[in-house]
Amino acid sequence: MKPLSVSEVTKQIKDLLEWNFSEVFVEGEISNLKFSSSKHIYFNLVDSKSALKCVIFKSNVNESTKQLTDGQKVIALGRLGVYEPYGEYHLIVSFIQGIGDGLKYKKLEEDKKFLLEKGYLENKRQLPMFPKRVIVVTSPHGAAIRDILNILKRRSSGLEIIIYPTTVQGDNAKKEILEAIEFVNKNYSRLNLDVCILTRGGGSIDDLWVFNDLDIAIAYKNCAIPTISAIGHQIDQTLCDLVADIAAETPSAAAELLTKAWVSANEAVSMLEKAILSNFKRILNLKTYLFAVVWSERLVKFMNNYIEIRMLKVDNLCSHIERQMQNILFKKDKQLKYTKNAIIHQHPINKLHLQKQTYLRYKDSLITSIQKILFIKKHSIENLESKINALSPHNVLKRGFSITYTQDNKIVRSNNDIEIGETIYTRLAFGSIESIVSKKHLVDAKIDTEN
Repeated sequence: MKPLSVSEVTKQIKDLLEWNFSEVFVEGEISNLKFSSSKHIYFNLVDSKSALKCVIFKSNVNESTKQLTDGQKVIALGRLGVYEPYGEYHLIVSFIQGIGDGLKYKKLEEDKKFLLEKGYLENKRQLPMFPKRVIVVTSPHGAAIRDILNILKRRSSGLEIIIYPTTVQGDNAKKEILEAIEFVNKNYSRLNLDVCILTRGGGSIDDLWVFNDLDIAIAYKNCAIPTISAIGHQIDQTLCDLVADIAAETPSAAAELLTKAWVSANEAVSMLEKAILSNFKRILNLKTYLFAVVWSERLVKFMNNYIEIRMLKVDNLCSHIERQMQNILFKKDKQLKYTKNAIIHQHPINKLHLQKQTYLRYKDSLITSIQKILFIKKHSIENLESKINALSPHNVLKRGFSITYTQDNKIVRSNNDIEIGETIYTRLAFGSIESIVSKKHLVDAKIDTEN
């Protein structure tokens, strides 16, 4: 027998269903109702055991169909169709009529009223400010746990997560969730648990319906530690959301609630670090300024010492020159005496007279040269001393000059360097002046530097 292709099997099923169910009445409750942008209406008809996908195409949409709501009990007339690409069948509704509220939604309202009357919606507990260990009851493969872990990793490194895996929809979901809550109640002290989160990602109303179970809601209200419910999205609200101590809009919002204090603490630490750094810079600038002032005073002392040493060297040089000149004079005098004795011994009167004149000229010339050398050396020394004194910053200040600088130690060289109302400081030869700028002139007044 030749095997059939998938398309062939789907085609035969389509022909069989559409032939045998060309017109059928179906009774059930509307669930997961959606109005599409194409103006078609999609929903499920459900009872206690099964669900049937339905669609009302826009050609059959009227004012009454626009009033359909989730949980409404209806009778729908239509035909079964098969969408071949996915092998899915659905009811194509041509007429629909409401016959009252759905039993499932009626029970949900009764359960809400019961919880309210018994006080299960009151006495909300506060979450610990800095939880250290949190247990999450959810599917380990869902988007919810991934969102929570990503946010906790980004916002807090000191929070430990324990995942209690459960199914979050289907026949086994209720049993597993109740077992998880019981596990928390028995082991929270031993495991040092601070918070319990019950969560799952978004889905249809049918997907989230297990969290409307009254037994689960009561058990979660009686959980031994503070609880957070993060079921679906912001628009979804289940019984578990109503009884939990905190109802987060999304799983991500639950993680942000847990780490809010951690983030605030980190921000406070960051601000403190900035304040410490700012104070350190301020102290450093102050110390730098004080160092500059001390260094300036030391520089003046250094220049004074330098001048004094040079003056001592000049005195020593003068003394050395005088000794040298005395030695020269002594030698010349000795030589003169020797020459005089030689002339006396020779007895030539003219030669003696000539030598005497030569000696006198030589002596006068020598004395003049020595005096000239002494004058030049002394003048050079005085010039050197004058230049050294002129270079001394302290003497410059003594002549009436000053140094003006701003609060951040910048030298003021032009009136463009300061602003009206700014505080400036002026360093004088003796002391300093603090001023506030009240007026600026484009051309400085002529200053008498002679007086």
